[in-house]
Amino acid sequence: MNRILAIFLGLLIVAVLLLFSMTYTVSYHEVAVRSRFGRTGPDSVITEPGLQFKLPIFADKVTKLDTRIQLIESPLEQIQTADDLQLVVKAYLLWKVDTEGEGPLSFYETYFRVEDAERELRDDFRSALKSCTSQYSFNELVGGGSRLADAEEKIRQEMLGARGRGVLPVSVGISQVILPASTTRAVLTRMKETRERLSQAERMSGQAEKDRIEGAAKTQKEKIEAFARNRAAEIRAEGNVLAEKYLQEMGRDPELAIFLAWLDALEMSLSGYTTFIVPTSVAPFHLMNLDAPVNGQGIPQPSEGGGLLASPEAAAGPDEQDSTPDGSETSS
Repeated sequence: MNRILAIFLGLLIVAVLLLFSMTYTVSYHEVAVRSRFGRTGPDSVITEPGLQFKLPIFADKVTKLDTRIQLIESPLEQIQTADDLQLVVKAYLLWKVDTEGEGPLSFYETYFRVEDAERELRDDFRSALKSCTSQYSFNELVGGGSRLADAEEKIRQEMLGARGRGVLPVSVGISQVILPASTTRAVLTRMKETRERLSQAERMSGQAEKDRIEGAAKTQKEKIEAFARNRAAEIRAEGNVLAEKYLQEMGRDPELAIFLAWLDALEMSLSGYTTFIVPTSVAPFHLMNLDAPVNGQGIPQPSEGGGLLASPEAAAGPDEQDSTPDGSETSS
């Protein structure tokens, strides 16, 4: 009885081991390549996740490939830009196994494992990084208007050559850019020269604008002055026409005209806050003297000749003042 039980248990264990060797599972993030007696074909790729079957023992061999995105980072690489400046850059590559068509089979035949592919892709990535970034100038890689994204896409396109080996480059990025000391000095010198050129251009532009404004202002000034001169001449002409009328009226009675002029002069001299002392015997301040002599028309006369506005009698000579046409003397 014990012998039969032992045989049964032995057969059961053999059956379990045989069944275990005939099955395998494929995860959702994996693709399997099955080789039969060391050979592969188009039907060797299994992409459906779940439980799968194979021939037992050594007939079929299954290799599982991880289809998730893998990361490769380059070390700090020194490159020379197109304008002969040195840069130190660091980049990364995101890649995965190409699951379309015969991509998994090509990957299996080329690299066999993901670890093996990563070692080879790292060298290819460093070469592509140097060759592609060296085609751009410093300003195209660094600064506000940089073409860094174009350089990254160019590196990715360069890496697409590995797709024939079952590798799909997903994304490339330059994560770090360092300026060596020599490059820093060269960049600062170039920036200084650029700023000087820009400042010189701005100064020239400002000078041109200044000359334009001054020219326009001068032209406008000349137009205004010419208009003012013409207008002043017109006003003087109108004033002369009006003054001629009043001069004719004043010429009919000169003494009254002088008296009115005395009043105007006295009003103007007393209109301010200036204090001054003058005798009341000279015109026109004799009008403030109540004892001043008057002429035949009752107009006060200065007792002394001269003054601001002299009377006709003071302005005239003694012969003209005291004599008549027949030579006789008169008194006022």
